[in-house]
Amino acid sequence: MIESLEIVYIGRGFVYKHVLKSLLAILVLAASSFAQRDLATVLGTVTDPQGAVVPNAKVTITEDSTGVSYEVVADTNGEYIRPLLKPGIYTITVEATGFKKAIQKNIELTGGGRIAVPVTLAVGEVTQTIEVTESAPLLQTESTVIGKNINSRQASELPIGGTRVFAFLARLSPGVLPSEQGARDEAGGGFSANGVRSNGQNNFLLNGVDNNVNVIDFLNQTSYVVGPSVEAIGEISILTNGYNAEYGRGAGGVVNVQIKSGTNELHGTVFEFLQNEKLNANTWENNKNSAPRGAYKQNQFGVAMGGPILKNKLFMFGDYQGTRIASNSQALNLGIGGNMTIPTPA
Repeated sequence: MIESLEIVYIGRGFVYKHVLKSLLAILVLAASSFAQRDLATVLGTVTDPQGAVVPNAKVTITEDSTGVSYEVVADTNGEYIRPLLKPGIYTITVEATGFKKAIQKNIELTGGGRIAVPVTLAVGEVTQTIEVTESAPLLQTESTVIGKNINSRQASELPIGGTRVFAFLARLSPGVLPSEQGARDEAGGGFSANGVRSNGQNNFLLNGVDNNVNVIDFLNQTSYVVGPSVEAIGEISILTNGYNAEYGRGAGGVVNVQIKSGTNELHGTVFEFLQNEKLNANTWENNKNSAPRGAYKQNQFGVAMGGPILKNKLFMFGDYQGTRIASNSQALNLGIGGNMTIPTPA
């Protein structure tokens, strides 16, 4: 029996400012110190139609799903940068005296990503607006990282079988192969990145926080501590080469899992995945020995839900998943199946 429960809290803008001011500052500093690896950075240069830089332009970066905005001012070279942004879809608005307001939409930021979004302002009144609705280029010219990002829809809908273990999705990244035969994490989605052994050489992160097993886990056969439900995953970043020294720890791949957070709209899902001997095919060993399928029943069920507490300010998300497995063989429970030869009483 496998069960998991995750609660995620994200928010800003408290009412009791005087009472919580010091505590809030400590919490923000602590969070930013160890969670930068799961956050994104957007940067760029503001120019005019002739390519000359526009200094002191006001840049507003807004997350579409929550309405939370961040403001920065371009420097004397027309350059702006805003780190520590939660992964998601953003809109950038740029304003400067003597130029039309520019709006760039559909900017997708991924965990640990560093995206350059240059903005060109047209001459005109500030009350006039030029809106760009096409998606910003996803090429990360500011980073040398090689890997793959898997969004929430891909994580929940891609067929990964078994008990739907998120770690198997790492195999979709270039340079990744299943772990070597007999590895302790083979059944838990272990993988080899660019030829590096899987055992202890990969780095698992959950919302930027260390999620690695420090001792051999023979019971769960995994290299990570918390295995979140795929219905609770907002994004998975798999880094296989060229990543920064801030990740450290292993010479293999980095799997950074982002848990979903609430938005300005209430969203939720209820799920049930069923397996049993009537739906599953028989094993090759059983067919070879003319043996029937053994009794087997697996139910994986749960719920995930998120929404606003205070619109544009405070959000919540939570999920629950339970797994029930019943079979007439421990071998089947481990996904092995087949016949076993034992000596007779004689």
